[in-house]
Amino acid sequence: MITFKNLFAQIITFQNLNKACHEAARGKKNKYGVADFILNKEKEILRLQNELENGSYAPGGYHTFWIAEYAKKREISAAPFRDRVVHHAFCQIVEPIFDKRFVFHSFACRIDKGTHKALKVCQNYLRRNNFVFQGDIVKYFNNIDQDILLGILRKKIKDDKTMRLAELIVFSWNKDTGKGVPIGNLTSQFFANLYLNELDYFVKFNLREYFYLRYMDDFLIFGTDKKILQARQLQVTEYISDKLKLALHQKKTLVYFCSLGVPWLGFRIFNHYRRLKRANILRFLKKIRILRKRSLRTGHEFEEILKAVNRWINHAESGDTYCLRKKLFRGIILNK
Repeated sequence: MITFKNLFAQIITFQNLNKACHEAARGKKNKYGVADFILNKEKEILRLQNELENGSYAPGGYHTFWIAEYAKKREISAAPFRDRVVHHAFCQIVEPIFDKRFVFHSFACRIDKGTHKALKVCQNYLRRNNFVFQGDIVKYFNNIDQDILLGILRKKIKDDKTMRLAELIVFSWNKDTGKGVPIGNLTSQFFANLYLNELDYFVKFNLREYFYLRYMDDFLIFGTDKKILQARQLQVTEYISDKLKLALHQKKTLVYFCSLGVPWLGFRIFNHYRRLKRANILRFLKKIRILRKRSLRTGHEFEEILKAVNRWINHAESGDTYCLRKKLFRGIILNK
């Protein structure tokens, strides 16, 4: 097995930390805490570099809030900006090592992957099979076992200082329970992908299932034999329980006919088209109404409305939604 040493020296270079600062501040330079760091960037980076090098670095507390956009309502936990710089610096060096070993059909939070490609592959698999086993993990981010996660990292990383930094990041959240990673950290996206890469390898190489794909904690296995997929459901349930200490949603995990359409990533996917879920449309219209009311009071919400519209269009364009978008935006303009 190939292992990696001397990573910590790469993580704490001024160049890597400076790049991490730039990435962490992207689109947020006017936010509280970010502007102060940027104003004294060189001094702050050197101070952070020194703390990391001498072992005195300690993560700060999290600011927690709720968001509800085009998916379910989520609790977001934001780390202080200097910690986000460390997260980016860590991922810039460590993530590429593991990403090369991720299976091809893991699509979330990876370069040249994403929702559009995941939907395209899903539709291709749907056309070639009669049944699908759809799996969804119960409160995935909250239930990641921190010791198992660090054990997965240790298989490849043989650098004590890098692993100590990984432990600081992981244990900065719910250390008393040993469970979970905070939704909001860049490292959490990487850790979540890494954790379920164990499932990917089990399905692809132990069960030898070709028609498999995963987007974070939502995964699909397609097949032509319903009984085989039902057996796979039992095997996957046992594996993630024993090896990863996770559980599948009883209501959201099932085997069914592909002809019913596959509800995945905000769409219902059929052989020749993809339909946007009604709940997604209603949430979008509700958000636009709220932003427009604020705009009438303050006159400063146009940019937010534009961002919300562009985000939704980028998502909706992955489906057959031209007529829907035309109708919605005609209504929005006429009712202003």
